[in-house]
Amino acid sequence: MSYKFDFKALSGDWHNQLGSKVHFIADADGGITGKYHSAVGKVEDFYILIGRFDTNPPENEGVSVGWTVTWRNVVDGKENNRHSTTTWSGQYFDTTSGVERIVTNWLLTRSTEAKDIWDSTNVGNDTFVRDKPSAAEISMAETLSVGSPNPEQLLARR
Repeated sequence: MSYKFDFKALSGDWHNQLGSKVHFIADADGGITGKYHSAVGKVEDFYILIGRFDTNPPENEGVSVGWTVTWRNVVDGKENNRHSTTTWSGQYFDTTSGVERIVTNWLLTRSTEAKDIWDSTNVGNDTFVRDKPSAAEISMAETLSVGSPNPEQLLARR
């Protein structure tokens, strides 16, 4: 059995384990717009995001949600283009399942020559919660994500 999801639950600020912040504006038709503020790498300002979510999810289960960020913005008239795009796909869980959170997997794809396409996409995961993590929590997340860097960490290496 499904139910009509209160889309306002997705709207607002969310923080991942490395301190990056997304701001979602969700609408009744299942659309998401917003901004991604990276806490990692050489960051200037925010990045635009766009996504979708299930407006009529199964009762007592997570709500499927996904969004995309192209790592390109303009700051003070200067273009910052990382020639890459990340897509997050996951589920929103409300407080009935513990802490309100969005659990995701992501794919980061960078532009490469055709011969290097095998090396163009990285996979990882993020969990977004309402509260910004402390410096100690961010440090722990950085330590634990050594084998699976965050999209911003990968872009910072480039």
